[in-house]
Amino acid sequence: MREYFFDDFLRSNVPLTDEQRSMLFKHSMVKEYDRGDFILNAGETCVHRFFIERGAIREYSIDPKGKEHLLFFAVEGWFLMNVDSVFFNQPSNHFIQAIEPTRLLLINENQLQKLVREDPAFAELDRQLLYEHIQMLHRRITLLQSASAEERYLRFIKDFPEIPMRVPQTMIASYLGITPESLSRVRRAIAKGR
Repeated sequence: MREYFFDDFLRSNVPLTDEQRSMLFKHSMVKEYDRGDFILNAGETCVHRFFIERGAIREYSIDPKGKEHLLFFAVEGWFLMNVDSVFFNQPSNHFIQAIEPTRLLLINENQLQKLVREDPAFAELDRQLLYEHIQMLHRRITLLQSASAEERYLRFIKDFPEIPMRVPQTMIASYLGITPESLSRVRRAIAKGR
């Protein structure tokens, strides 16, 4: 199983000094989850951002009819946060769950925001993460509104080539906003076209 440590991410992407990295790690903790474990339940207020060092997680909601709607996948080297909690201090409307054995770095949001206010390097990291989150949401909304099921799937496997081999087809269908049967038809059509 692949691993990507948060310190490696910082060294590659953010110009922080050793002291700055140390301050961030001081207010963070590593936690392991088994497949199926919930990291956050709907109704809870999340006080962390998550960096995935190993494994895969999903963020989803359940509608009144009991249907799951998958909002995000995240694998090694990715961040995930619950926007309701992190930016608006409200209970989450979503669940965050480990799809496979997972190790997360939990970054305390209050401490991160304190560092953001005190240090431009942390402010830049925070901006970068927010911009990437907005870009991903924007791209996803555009695809859901205007792309065919096949176009959505092709974009999904282009953007996230490792995920189809790691998660059940039902989760991919939920993420794409189609039924598992439609996803099977799309995959068959693509296979025949090649």
